[in-house]
Formats: sequence, C-alpha cells, structure tokens
Amino acid sequence: MDKSTRISEMETFHFGGKVVCSNGEGGTLSHLGIDPSSRRILSVGVKTGRFFGKTVYVPFSAVETASGNGIVVTMTREELAVASTQATGAVLDARSSVQESGSNAKGTLKLVAAHPQTGELAYIVAHSLRANQDLLLRPEYIVKVDNDTISANVPEPIFQTLPAYRTDEDLQREVEAVIFDMTPIHVDFPGMRFRVLDSVLYMDGNISSSLRGDMVEDQASGVQGLLEIKNRLIGDDELAADLAMALGRDERTRDLPIGVYPRLGHVRLSGSVRTAQQKADAEEIARSFEGVRSLNNGLVVNPKTEGLNVMASSAGGDGEDLIPGRYIRHTK
Repeated sequence: MDKSTRISEMETFHFGGKVVCSNGEGGTLSHLGIDPSSRRILSVGVKTGRFFGKTVYVPFSAVETASGNGIVVTMTREELAVASTQATGAVLDARSSVQESGSNAKGTLKLVAAHPQTGELAYIVAHSLRANQDLLLRPEYIVKVDNDTISANVPEPIFQTLPAYRTDEDLQREVEAVIFDMTPIHVDFPGMRFRVLDSVLYMDGNISSSLRGDMVEDQASGVQGLLEIKNRLIGDDELAADLAMALGRDERTRDLPIGVYPRLGHVRLSGSVRTAQQKADAEEIARSFEGVRSLNNGLVVNPKTEGLNVMASSAGGDGEDLIPGRYIRHTK
C-alpha cells in the first residue's frame, strides 16, 4: 500500500451504495471494471432505477468522491442515463468470489478501496474468507483479477494473523464505549463528536485542552479494526492562544487589551476597546475563527482604554487593578 496516501484519502466503493449526480441521486453501485494488469479501476457500474433500470458504466475519472456515504460523480442524471452499457476491464460485483490459493479458502467481495486520481487498488475486503470473518487484503496478496473472481495468495503465518475487518457500526459502538470509560473526560463530552467512516475514526469539535485530546486519541487507538484516526479536536488552550494571536495581528484590533476565554468552543471576549466599531470588529474576527462554536462579546467600549487590567475577571467588564500597574496581553 502506498505509504504516501493515507487510508482516509482512499476512495472506497461499497456495492449497493448510492450514486449521486450533480443534480440528484442517480442509482446504486452495482459493478466495477478493473484492469487485470495494472490493477486500476477503469469503469464504475451504476444500476439506474429501482426495479427494472439498466446498468450503465462511467469512467473512474468521473468519480469525484467515493466512501461509505456513497459515490459522487461529476455528471448529471441525464448524462448518466445515456452512458455506455459496456464495462471496461474485468467486471466484479458483490457476488464475485475471492479465492485464497494457499488454503483454498473462498469468500465474496465486500468492498474495494482505490487510490484517488489513479484508481489503483489500495485494498479489498473479502466477506467470509475464513471462519465467517471479513478480512482486509492488501494488493501485494492479490495475484490475479478476472471476471467475477479475485485470486489471492497469503502466506499461512500472515493469514493466521490478519485482523478481522469490522463494520463501521461495530467500531463506532466500541469507540464510544472506550471513551466513555474515561471518567475525567465526561465533562468534555458536550463539545466532542466521533464518527467512524470506512474504518477511519474522525474526532471533531472542542475539548478543554490539547493534552486531553491526545489522551482520547490514545484511548481510541486501542480499538482493533480502526485503520486511521483523524484527531481534529480543538483544545481550549490552543483556541485561546490562536484567537488571541489573530486578534493581535489584525490591524483593526491590534494592540487592544482583549482577553479570550473559551469553554469547549464557547468563547467569551473580555476587556475593553476604544470604539464600538472595534468591538464589532473583534466579534467578527472571533465568530469566523475555526473552533468557535458561540461567542459572548463582553468587551466594554472605553475611549481611554490602554491595557488589560491585571487579574481582570473573565466574566467581562473593565474591573479595577488588584495590583498596581497595568498588564498588556501579548497578542502579536
């Protein structure tokens, strides 16, 4: 498998999945045409209509995205309806067999993953290849591709250690269970979202600290069957620092004593500005900043504003200095 392409970037073709055109749903994935020599997907078969529709074939280059959510093609439903009815390459579908020559094990083809742009096989999943298990097979184990048949040769020691391929639903349940077991993380649950798609775990939303985000990723990495984890959680510490820097660099709010106080992405701006326009500008910058879920603009308009009061309350306003002197938040 090409190390330069991540699993999450692969195009995955699930037989029976919906095919969506630029102007609406066009049918379901029924077949794939694969070049036996280069192992590249050449054509994608789409069954149009629910019961008596025909099967048409579109080139792989027409595929914009392919995942467990479905396939998006760069053509209209009308263009799809008049596409060729002839496949290119060796034709495979959900009934095609996957045969393991070393053990005479036999299963059926469940899904095919390919590299984007090129269509080269990245891996296949064979259903019930051994002991009623679904197994992921990399291209180095595939020795031949024919109409309705894929032949594989996996050394027995490796075959015995191949992990079972698990459905996204099973992985989702286990991920949620292991993360729920992390009692200290319960307070962060309202800001986080987890989703497994094509065996890749996507972690999105907000968490109280970047360190906690790393802890969640480490806990989830123990779930067998996950092929990759995309940790896109934004820690409040990271959000506060990055937003403060953005405010400090923007010419509209530069050098203003603005405090940034996030809580799971719900951000409060505190401090004072010189004009109502500066207050509005700071709000505009913050609302459009990645990771900000909501905003409470507690900035006070004070034409004499010079600095941020030492130990000023995060609740907002322009409190008195508790220590002589003034402290200016560094946001450059």
